[in-house]
Amino acid sequence: MKRRKLIVIAAVAAVLVAAYLVRSSVVSYEHGAQRPVDIPRGTSLRAIADSLATNDVIRDRTVFMLLARVTSTAERLQSGVYRFPSHVSSIDVLRILVNGSHQAVTRVTIREGLTIQRIATHLDTTLGFSRDAFVALCHDRRFIDSIGLSASSLEGYLLPDTYDIRYDATPRSTIIRLVKAMLAVFTEEYEERMKELRMNMHEILTMASIVEGETRVADERARVAGVYYNRLNIGMLLQADPTIQYIVSDSPRRILYRDLSINSPYNTYMYGGLPPGPVNNPGPAAIHAALYPESHEYYYFVADGEGRHTFTRNYEEHLRAVRRFREWRARQTDS
Repeated sequence: MKRRKLIVIAAVAAVLVAAYLVRSSVVSYEHGAQRPVDIPRGTSLRAIADSLATNDVIRDRTVFMLLARVTSTAERLQSGVYRFPSHVSSIDVLRILVNGSHQAVTRVTIREGLTIQRIATHLDTTLGFSRDAFVALCHDRRFIDSIGLSASSLEGYLLPDTYDIRYDATPRSTIIRLVKAMLAVFTEEYEERMKELRMNMHEILTMASIVEGETRVADERARVAGVYYNRLNIGMLLQADPTIQYIVSDSPRRILYRDLSINSPYNTYMYGGLPPGPVNNPGPAAIHAALYPESHEYYYFVADGEGRHTFTRNYEEHLRAVRRFREWRARQTDS
C-alpha cells in the first residue's frame, strides 16, 4: 500500500513537472515591453539564460538551458542586440536566437558624397534623430575638439558606409562612430603618403570630396584628382563644380552661370587653391585617388554624355569637348 502511494505521488509529481516544463517551454510568456537584450559574441549558454531571465524574457533559466540542449541549439545561438516580442515562449526565444532575427538595430547606408545636411536628413528619416541636433553637433567646436580634431566642422570626416545602428544610439554616439571609421581609413601607409605630398588629412579629405563630387566612375577618380593637382601646381583656379554645389542653397542641382559669382571662400571659380575644407563626405576610393593621383598632362575635363568624362590638355581641346557635349545634349532634347 505504501509503495503504491509513493508511485502515485511520483506520477503526480512527474505530471506536474512535465506540465511546468511544457508551460515554460511552449506557452507564451507576457513580459510587457519589447525589452532589448545585448548578447555579446562568445557568451555562454548559462550567461545567455541569466541575461534573458534578468530581463524578464523567459520564465525559468534552467528550463531554457535544458530546452537548448535537448533541441541541440545550444551551440547555434547568435550574438546581437535583440528586441524580443512582448509575448514569447522559450521555444520562440530559442528560434529567434538561432535565426539571429528581431535585432534591435537599424541598418543604415550613408552614400558617398553626401553633405552633413543630407546625412542628417537621412538619419532623421531612418533613425528618428533630430536633424538640427545632428547638424549642430557636427559644427560644435567643443564637441569636435573632444574627439581629437581641430576642424571647424565635421564635413568630410563622416565615413560613408553601411552601419548597424543600435536602438540606444544617439546623434553624438553615431557621429563619433562615423568619425572613428573615417580616421581608421588613414593607415600608416596613408600617413607616410601624406608626408610625401606635404599635405595633411584635412587637405586630403578636401581634395577627395571634390573628386567624389565630380565622378562616380572608378577608373576616373585618380585621373580627376590628377587634373586638380596639375591646376594647383601651376596656380590655376580649380574651378570645381562640387565646391559651387556646396554653397548654393538648393543643392544638388545644375550649376548656373550666376552661381559662379557667389562670394564664398568655397567658390573655386573665384578663389585660388583648395577651399577651406571638404564639400561632402568622401568614401575610401576617392580618398585613395586624392592620395595617389594619376600622373598626366590633363588640365580640363567635361562630361561626355555617357556617364564619363573627356579629358583634355589645353583650353582649345576643352572647348571642342564642351561643344561636342552640348551637341549631344541638344540631340537628347530634340529626341
